[in-house]
Amino acid sequence: MRKVVLLVAALFMLTSLVAGCVSSRGGAIQIDPTLHSVSKDDFLDDDKAVELPANYSQRNYKRLVVGVYFFPQKDSDHYDSVPVETVSTTLETEISKLKRFTIVSRHGGQKAKMAEKRFQDLGLTDASTRMRFGHGLNADYTLFGGVTTAREEYERVDHNESVFIVRVDYQLIDVETDEIIEADYVEGRAKRTFVRLPSGKILGGFDMEKGTKDALNQASINALKVLGNRLGNKLPIGAQVVGIRGSRFGLDRGKEEGFMGKQTVILYTEDMGVDVPLAVGEVSPGAHKCSGKIIKWNEDSELQSLIEEVKKNPTFLARHEVFAVSAGMPLPPEWEKNYKD
Repeated sequence: MRKVVLLVAALFMLTSLVAGCVSSRGGAIQIDPTLHSVSKDDFLDDDKAVELPANYSQRNYKRLVVGVYFFPQKDSDHYDSVPVETVSTTLETEISKLKRFTIVSRHGGQKAKMAEKRFQDLGLTDASTRMRFGHGLNADYTLFGGVTTAREEYERVDHNESVFIVRVDYQLIDVETDEIIEADYVEGRAKRTFVRLPSGKILGGFDMEKGTKDALNQASINALKVLGNRLGNKLPIGAQVVGIRGSRFGLDRGKEEGFMGKQTVILYTEDMGVDVPLAVGEVSPGAHKCSGKIIKWNEDSELQSLIEEVKKNPTFLARHEVFAVSAGMPLPPEWEKNYKD
């Protein structure tokens, strides 16, 4: 399998929309993002069929490298007291916690490399350990994203709400063919409440001057949750099954190859040219391997003879390749703990 490098050239061209749009419309504003994922409870509590996820490919069964480009639009204004570059830095910092990928900073990395070269050229360092060029990673995919920030204000019965919005319009592109694999947008929001008198004086609650940065950080995280969720579903991680013992099984890849925390996986094999889902399991990754437990075997009547052979024949793995592919990607726990209301 050739090495796949995903370049998230996240051209986060940051623009600031009108800050301070006031509305008195009713209805709650959705803050928590809607994510599409699969867990073991979906199979234990429901009659969910054991099926392979969309877009699975063995060439992606490794930790993909993501090169990140952040390019604030030149004519972007500051968002109140927070420079647009601050939002850009937050996005780059937080997306690096998505360990499904290896994050490479193209823009910042090149600036740091040239600065170090100029320093080494002064002759003040050990010449035998000078930095070498030519070891950069090549890209197979590019993710272009244009980011827009905005703030909306809503008047409620007994308080006011400021809703901070970070929107990312993105395109996932195959670098070799220039084909747009996916094009869409994600949006993250953060809500803060305060009390304003009819005179316009702020009586209490959210402090716009001190709290804007944290609110934008939370909105950025919520946008990244949706983006990360879609990338994980578009490029699911997988590995080869190297052993099955009863309801236990092992995989030949772990955290260093892109598995993140406990994940639900689908075990499958090829039978007469068809990829056949055998079971659903849950894995706990180690550094370079995963240990898993089967949650539910496929109940399709047409596959029972094959599944019985997998269960009872200890030589099955010696004669057949069995793989496991993720049915959804967990998100970094830091994204749940940080930047709350």
